[in-house]
Parts: sequence; C-alpha cells; structure tokens
Amino acid sequence: MPFRIERNDITKISCDAIVNTANPRPIIGDGTDTAIYQAAGEERLLQARSHIGPIARGQAAATPSFRLEKNGVKYIIHTVGIRYQKEQPETVENLRSCYRNALGVARDFDCKSVAIPLLATGYYSFPKELALQVAQEEINDFLEQNEDILVILVVYDKESYLFSQKRFDEIQSFIDENYVARKECEEWDEEYDEAWDEQDEEQDEKIVPAEKTAGSSVATTVPHSSPFLQQQSPIPKKESPEEIQSKIASHLQPCFQDKLWQIICTKGLNSTQVYTRANIDRKFFSKMINNKKKDYVPKKKIVMALGLALELSLEQYEEFLASAGYSFMPSSKFDLIVKYCVINQIYNLMEIDDLLYNFVGYCFQDLKKEQNKGEKGTK
Repeated sequence: MPFRIERNDITKISCDAIVNTANPRPIIGDGTDTAIYQAAGEERLLQARSHIGPIARGQAAATPSFRLEKNGVKYIIHTVGIRYQKEQPETVENLRSCYRNALGVARDFDCKSVAIPLLATGYYSFPKELALQVAQEEINDFLEQNEDILVILVVYDKESYLFSQKRFDEIQSFIDENYVARKECEEWDEEYDEAWDEQDEEQDEKIVPAEKTAGSSVATTVPHSSPFLQQQSPIPKKESPEEIQSKIASHLQPCFQDKLWQIICTKGLNSTQVYTRANIDRKFFSKMINNKKKDYVPKKKIVMALGLALELSLEQYEEFLASAGYSFMPSSKFDLIVKYCVINQIYNLMEIDDLLYNFVGYCFQDLKKEQNKGEKGTK
C-alpha cells in the first residue's frame, strides 16, 4: 500500500497507530511528546508509559491511545532519538533505528495504517533535509517488505518539508527557460493553422483547367501538386529479408504494458519495488499491468510516476511516456518540474512531491484519485 505525506497535527490523524518522539525516561518531553500526552490524556498515558520503563535510544514500544481512540487510533508507539552530531555518523544510524523499530512495532500489532512524524528535527536538531532523506529511505524499505500497511509521514508546518533554496532557485530558472505559457501555445497553433490556410489557398489557385467529357456537364478540378498527377515512381529495388524485418521491427512499437514489463525485466526489478516507489496501490498496478485491453493506458501522472520509479534517463523516460501516448508539455509547470528531476536524477517521489506542491500546488499524492478514476478502465 502506498505512503502519503500530510501537513497536519499528528494528534488529528485517523489511523491505527501514531508514533511519538518520546523521552527515554517515562516523563513528558517537549514538542510532539507534549502534544500527544495532552491529546491522549496525560495521567493515563504517563501511567502506561511508566509500566514500560526506560526506552533505549533507537528502540520503540507501544501503549494504548486512550482519548485518541475517538480518532480511530489504537496505539501510541514511543521511540527515542538522539541529538544530531555531524562528526558522529552513529547519530544518523540511530535515527534509522527509530523508524525501523517504530514501524516494526506497528507491523507486530497488526496495524493497517501508521502515522509517523519527521523524527528528531526539533529538540534533537537533525537537519530537515537529512531527516527527510532518512525517513524516505526507511519508509520505502519497510513498504517493500510490508506492502499492506499505509504509512503516513506527518509534517506539522510547511518549512519542515522544504528543500534547499539552491534547489528551488535551480528549478525556477529551469521553468523560466523552458516554460511556454498556454496562451502562447494557442497563438502558435493559430499561426500554424493560418500558414496552412494560406498554403491551401495557393493550392486552390493551381487547378487543372476544367475539361468536359462527352455526355457530362461536370468539371473536375485537381491541384497540380496532387500525387495522382505525378509521374509514377520507379519500382523500388528488391530488399533482402533482413532489411524487410528491420523495417517491420522499426514500425512495431510495444504497447504500454509490454514496454513497462520490458524495462522492469531489463533493470532486474520486481513489481513490489516498482509500485512502492511509484506510490501506486498494488491492486491497481496488478489490474493495469495485466489488462487484456492492449490499448488501455493509465492517466498521465501514473505513467510519469512509474517512469520515476524505474529511474530512467531523460531519453528513456520520453520513450516510456510516448509508449502511452504522452509527452512533456512545455505549457505545464508540473511536466517541467518532473523533467528537471529526471535530468538531475531525482527519482524519490517524496522529494518530487514537495517540489511540485510548492511550485504548482498539487503533486503525485493525488494519484489515489487518478487510480480510482481509472479503475473502470482497467477491468
């Protein structure tokens, strides 16, 4: 099952379990810890936390959710981080352990959904970019082995999920250089049509003089440029069987499903890796890839997400889009940002979603709606 990102207060999320950034001792800490204790009921939660005792850094343990049951939350999973120190790589490994163990507890308690905050970016001072990178990697690794659990990464404020200003400046420059406003595209289309209209008018003036045939009062007019009036082309030379096969192969383009399978096999991937990275539901992926209608293709954003999951070069990516009848549109900032990411080998959908959200206001997280719309077409 795909993950999603929510900009929300984790105490407002509805799911089976939420993760708390806890103090190693059974006391109420700062930030998220305080908010969760207040929402769940400080006295009862603190008592349950005391029964667990100290939690080692990087480890995790669960308590009941108490008042948060009204949100559908069954468990609160407490995990303990460590302060970030650049010169000590083990602090990053500790953060990885927090994600692995917290998600492991959710799995062990048969949770179908779990919400986890961007850990250690408050009191423990982890740089947000590094913390997000760790979260992405660990969540993806977990979902490849536990595809039936929905993981929700919760960020409280917009700044918690912003990448470097340099990256944003680069993308803005790329958009400025490549973006063609839709109005300009329409004007170009009109100029193109006008040019063809003028050419048609010229052709209309060059007609074969009308000739009346015996017993007929109808005149026939044909443009001089008509291929019917051209001298018949000479008979082409005989081609070898190899040349014929080569020409046939060049015109036989694989359908979208065949192209997708071809790339998956060539890269040595499996289906789980692909639909997890693309943030696509397993059932939808299965129906899409096994669709009996060879002319069926999913919505464009789904094809684009799959191309990112396959980590294609720009040329390969454009060929992949073309196999579904799509291409990058210069009048779409969404398309241009994805193109920028492909050129710069940025394939992580969580990172790309942040860029898209901040530049165009919507992102690949809307894929669920696209999948629901496409369900009828995949049957």
